[in-house]
Amino acid sequence: MSSDLLRLLLPVALLASCSVKEDRSACPCALVLDFSALPVTPVMLSVEGEACSILQVVHSDTLMTLSVPRSDLSVSVTGGALPDGTGGVQVPYGEEAAPLYLFHASVSSEADQVVLPVHLRKQFCQLSLVFSGPPGYGPPFEVEVEGFVGGWLRDGSPSEGPFSHRLLPGKDGTATLRLPRQQDDSLLMHIVFSDQVVRTFALGNYMAAAGYDWSAPDLADLTLHVDVSVTSVTISTDEWSQTEEIELFI
Repeated sequence: MSSDLLRLLLPVALLASCSVKEDRSACPCALVLDFSALPVTPVMLSVEGEACSILQVVHSDTLMTLSVPRSDLSVSVTGGALPDGTGGVQVPYGEEAAPLYLFHASVSSEADQVVLPVHLRKQFCQLSLVFSGPPGYGPPFEVEVEGFVGGWLRDGSPSEGPFSHRLLPGKDGTATLRLPRQQDDSLLMHIVFSDQVVRTFALGNYMAAAGYDWSAPDLADLTLHVDVSVTSVTISTDEWSQTEEIELFI
């Protein structure tokens, strides 16, 4: 082959060896969900977005890959309670809160692959009220906790609504209930005798004074000791106490 012919063919060969970058804008994204160390099982997965609606139950720790369109997505995972049609969870009036664990994230799936670690957060406080008093003191009386948060929105923030749960302390004087995440310190505690409220305490204020943090990613449990005397009530934890004078008690 002559050198002149080689000079003519070389540019053609180089052109043929070059590739045009593929346009993948219409290709789906691989959304990889990392479900490691789930605090509860099963959990409900919800993925919502433009031309995308996925609802699936996850039964154990796993890696899950979903094919999703390239758009903005809302990913929610709930455990311990079933979400309603809005993705939130409501507490039926008169009942205690569900033991809800929740994860929520907004995700852009414009890449070929997106890896999303799923960390479920504890959205309830288990409150234990331990009552004690002078000789002869004790049930029958009931404790009613009242509030103004009736559940959780899709992202885990408090959902306004009436909350009330009444319970009878056990033989050891302990009453335990679950509370949903609160937005302020407005919780109330009523002492009820023969269906009559005989004393009301600003429970939310006492919890705040004891250092309770409703904004924590994982809500802590709390035990309050309620010591009743003839003239006062002392509410305390191991590190804090507050005494309130009373005029009427059971």
